[in-house]
Amino acid sequence: MRLGVAISAVSVMLAIEGVASAEEQAKVETSSEPARAPEEKTVAPAAAKPPRDDAKGWETAPAEHRGGFAVGIMASAGLGASNGYPADAKKIGRLAFYTESGLGFMGASGLWIGGALAEWLTFGAGAGYTTILNGDTVSPAPYVFFHTDLYPLFWLGGQWRNLGAMADFGLGFPVTKNSDTDETLIDGTGASFVQAGVFWEGIEAWKLKMGPYVSTHYMWSDTIRRPSALVGFRLSLYTAP
Repeated sequence: MRLGVAISAVSVMLAIEGVASAEEQAKVETSSEPARAPEEKTVAPAAAKPPRDDAKGWETAPAEHRGGFAVGIMASAGLGASNGYPADAKKIGRLAFYTESGLGFMGASGLWIGGALAEWLTFGAGAGYTTILNGDTVSPAPYVFFHTDLYPLFWLGGQWRNLGAMADFGLGFPVTKNSDTDETLIDGTGASFVQAGVFWEGIEAWKLKMGPYVSTHYMWSDTIRRPSALVGFRLSLYTAP
């Protein structure tokens, strides 16, 4: 009887020691695990702005010297002549009907409307009027034209920005009449027209640019040859800058 009680007591003690050992082992394993860092919230990076393309800055840069809507006026004087035939197929090419006005005083004027496509290039359209006066004849000639101003040395800056070349081309409607009888001696209606010259518009006031110019002025067709040389003054208005 006593032996059985002793065996039971030993068994209980061993069971208690086993439970205690298991708890201690669990504590050791738990303490040996590395501590987990707290989770960090990730923030999406802001969208990067595209790099600025400075190479195209000239496309939006404001005009500094010449830009926007433009209007031009020209007035000049010089020498010219009108040579040719009446607008009659039976008379064209026949010496008996050929007229030379001789060199005479010429006045010319014109007005054009357009715009500055760039600070070194202006384009427009306009109309004008010229007259050649000689002792025996008078040669009026209204005309319509396209106008171009080019400033090839603009990139040099300074007053070089105001030195330009101009060109007009279009249609003229010249006639030459006898001053006494008003008879039409030359009829060049529908003649081709071209004017080319150089100018300097370094005089500036407000949005106006003005200065002198020299040019050659020519009309021609099957019935007329009308050359001239002119010295004049021109004025241009630009809305920008």
